[in-house]
Amino acid sequence: MQSQPLPESLTFHLRNFSFQRFEEEREYRDIISPFCRIYLVAEGSGLLVTGKEKTSVENGYLYLIPAFNFCTYHFHPGLSQFYIHVSTEYPGGLDPFSMFTFHHKVKAGELDYLLFERLSALHPGLQLPHDNPKVYQTKFWLSKNVNYASPGQKLETIGILTQIFSRFLDSSPGYNISGMVKYNIQPILHHIQNNLSAEIKVDELAEMACLSKDHFSRIFKSITGLAPCDFVIRKRVERAQFLLITTEKGIREISEETGFRSASYFTRIFTKQTSRSPARYRLQQG
Repeated sequence: MQSQPLPESLTFHLRNFSFQRFEEEREYRDIISPFCRIYLVAEGSGLLVTGKEKTSVENGYLYLIPAFNFCTYHFHPGLSQFYIHVSTEYPGGLDPFSMFTFHHKVKAGELDYLLFERLSALHPGLQLPHDNPKVYQTKFWLSKNVNYASPGQKLETIGILTQIFSRFLDSSPGYNISGMVKYNIQPILHHIQNNLSAEIKVDELAEMACLSKDHFSRIFKSITGLAPCDFVIRKRVERAQFLLITTEKGIREISEETGFRSASYFTRIFTKQTSRSPARYRLQQG
């Protein structure tokens, strides 16, 4: 199997990090974040609900929740945990969670505790302003950046995040990486991501790949798992998700910026893809 170029191509941006303890029972429903969330539970128990999946929260385990995934937290009294909020970038705007297979719960080892403790020493002031996500996420805080004391501190932080993130990566392949290289699909993915507000035609994409429309469509689906039109729609919806919870732009403006021909069509497709209307999706952020 060809090795997957995740460590070389995936970029991490630390947003928040700290340690927290809950003395009382807490429940936060339908929380969504533009950041990937990672937890190391040091003590106590609880429950995570993502979609229809329920995951028990146990001490000594790491948990991963991808960005833009609705999640309900139920923490029992005495639960204590480290948390990390991190944004990820992959070439062409690709989603690493669709390219690779991840576990969402893994047993923590001794090294994991040391990595979290080191991250705590490097970044003592990155705690969230409130325990309740529906309080702190009412502010548009995506633009907040971490100030690094030195290039070495930044490199060490990225190295720690890479190590922690790698704990969740499964060996199963996601996208067909070898096919992407063979048929030079990467520039096409870049083109799609950079032109979501414009009309994107399959025959133009096929011409970029120097393939017939039918042949290109078959190759593209074999690599990404989606037909070209469906892939474009998914990227437009992902972009709309980002804009809904990180900006104050109106529904019509977002529909235009993401290439949908009308606000009503945008609402229908978005609801079909996310099981929530754009207005409800934004409201449930807090």
